[in-house]
Amino acid sequence: MKLVATISNILYKFEKFLAVLLMATMLGSIALGVVFRYLFGNPLTWSDELAVYMLIWLTFLGGSMSVKTMRAASLDLLFERVSLFWKRVFLIVGYAVVVAFAAIVAYMAIQWISNPSIKTQLSPGLKISMFMPYLAVPFGLTCMLIHAFHHFLQGFVYEEVEIGQIGEGGDAI
Repeated sequence: MKLVATISNILYKFEKFLAVLLMATMLGSIALGVVFRYLFGNPLTWSDELAVYMLIWLTFLGGSMSVKTMRAASLDLLFERVSLFWKRVFLIVGYAVVVAFAAIVAYMAIQWISNPSIKTQLSPGLKISMFMPYLAVPFGLTCMLIHAFHHFLQGFVYEEVEIGQIGEGGDAI
């Protein structure tokens, strides 16, 4: 379990760095697009497309990070009213479903982007392979799978913690 926790924590740190980089790139792209369109009267053909691709990457990274930090949508109202045994059951079953979903969709996404036509397809504005924007799907879901598997394992040893004792990585401290 410590190995999975270590991998999940390292991956989360990388995701945070990547999210900041993606947001900065998206902001810069949008700002450049506005400056070139309204100040120079010569709009950039690629700035909006780049911002959309950064947003797609941020969406899948954010989903993974929300699972890691245990801030994804949940039914806390019911969870807080049941005994420790049922909390463990809910955590184990809930994260097992997330693991299964992420594994299946990540596998399908890997099959999809492995198609040779994806690698040869070019984006209209940036003229890059569509493999890069599409890679967000299997990458984000694989990260989510690792984080969910970590929480699945934690469900077996779950103990009550006071509010405010959850650390940044989603672990009780």
